[in-house]
Amino acid sequence: MKRHLAGTTPFLPVLVLSVFLAAASAMAGDDAGGCAPQYRALVEAARVEMHGTGETQALIVTDPLCWHCRLGHKLLGEYPNLYGRVKILFLPGRSFIGSDMAAWVIEDAVGTDRFTAVLDFAYQDLRQPKVSDLDEARMLILSQFTAAFPAMLSGTTLPELFVRLGNEHGPRVAAGAELARAAEIPGTPILIAGSTLVMGYGPEAWLKALGQAQVCE
Repeated sequence: MKRHLAGTTPFLPVLVLSVFLAAASAMAGDDAGGCAPQYRALVEAARVEMHGTGETQALIVTDPLCWHCRLGHKLLGEYPNLYGRVKILFLPGRSFIGSDMAAWVIEDAVGTDRFTAVLDFAYQDLRQPKVSDLDEARMLILSQFTAAFPAMLSGTTLPELFVRLGNEHGPRVAAGAELARAAEIPGTPILIAGSTLVMGYGPEAWLKALGQAQVCE
């Protein structure tokens, strides 16, 4: 198993990550790494995918409003030759209120012509609401998407869309986040490529993990 610490998550100190790494080693075994059952469960739960031209199959645990997650998304866009498929599991951070709405919108766009544009908008242009109420933050997030993609409101209203997204995608996003917590994922981003886990974001560590083209058996 290979583990790398690439920077830190936006809200966890290095000490906490170090404790997590030791716990993960004891839990998964040195040989299992990212192929351990608790991590494979995350892969199976992830609905959103990015496709490249390479061979590596990977997973990222991410939050669209997390700065380091955005850097990771940018890297994936620049090096599609390093992966065949990257699955995306959302772990909305407590520091990024309303980001679960962004996850709902992205999941809702899967299979549509606007999917790539919606995904890129979430990681490049979406702004963090400066409010403390969760539903208000969610509505402000949704309003940014509908302003950028007016077709989202075709045949519906903003309040109706808000309710539908929560009903259709809220439970699945929440269940995926719960799986990540059960696997003791400490924060975002996390890259899992074969047996390699990269905690946090660092371009060299991410490129190395993706370039090794590992596959879980």
